Amino acid sequence: MSFSMQIKEETARLPLRRACCLRAELAAFARSLGAVRLGKRKTLMMATELPAVARRIFMLSKNLGWNRVIVIRKYSRPRRRRLFSVQVNLEQQQHSLLQELGFADGRMMLRDSLDPRILEKDCCKKAFLRGCFLGCGFLAPPSRSYHLELFFKTHEGAGEAVETMACFGLTPTCRERRGGDDVYLKDADQVSEFLRIIESHQGVLQFENCRVLKNMRNQVNRQVNCETANMNKSVEAGLKQVAVIKEIDSLAGRSILPPALRELAEIRLNYPEASLKELGKLLSPPLSKSGVNHRFRELSRIADQLRKKQQNLSR
Repeated sequence: MSFSMQIKEETARLPLRRACCLRAELAAFARSLGAVRLGKRKTLMMATELPAVARRIFMLSKNLGWNRVIVIRKYSRPRRRRLFSVQVNLEQQQHSLLQELGFADGRMMLRDSLDPRILEKDCCKKAFLRGCFLGCGFLAPPSRSYHLELFFKTHEGAGEAVETMACFGLTPTCRERRGGDDVYLKDADQVSEFLRIIESHQGVLQFENCRVLKNMRNQVNRQVNCETANMNKSVEAGLKQVAVIKEIDSLAGRSILPPALRELAEIRLNYPEASLKELGKLLSPPLSKSGVNHRFRELSRIADQLRKKQQNLSR
């Protein structure tokens, strides 16, 4: 089971509480999954592939006192995916259902956006976001990337989700794509906060554990890469210094060097991969890293002088 599915399974089993929160969550389902069928029988249909989500929609409807609710299992074409269609009859005693969910005004005229009273309380806002995630949400595994996405078929639904998330300090990005609008978060802190808002406590724990392990792994990798780069630089510098010493040997011999430089040259030839700090400890008396570097600069200067002298003689 994917990480996103685990979060949905957990949140779909949360207890049902206040009637206002039930309406807000069901409004989110209607916004993300629903469609109104107009014909001999007016019906609100909400289709999902997840049985846990279909069961929650059914329980929400029953707890709000809606009696004419049925769940139909069918298969979509052409991929033959299993779908659960929750159908609510809008006729007779259900005539005010759309108004109760905030989709219609007092004259039963459909609204472009939800009635603000549906999302008046913080608890209702949380329930609305939970319904949005259950209906049209996706969460990438935190081991791979930090990405939470809600897909709406309408601009109004995406706008309502963005405004509701902003009430909790979240800053989602909204973009149009074929068939609807994407609302997504890519910041780890904000994804974790969204899971806390929709009350996915196990999801928050799993997300944070994975996040800590990922950060530790990245930190170790950075440290190893840094040490490897420093080692490569040290080896490369050592090889250049060995080449300078051998050049002095071939042009005039080490005997021309002062005792301190001759000692350093001999130690470098014996330990070509040692760092400057390690070479300093081998000298007698020991020398600091900057002191060793200064002596190597002096060796380079002597090699340059010998090279120029040799070039002048060859002319």
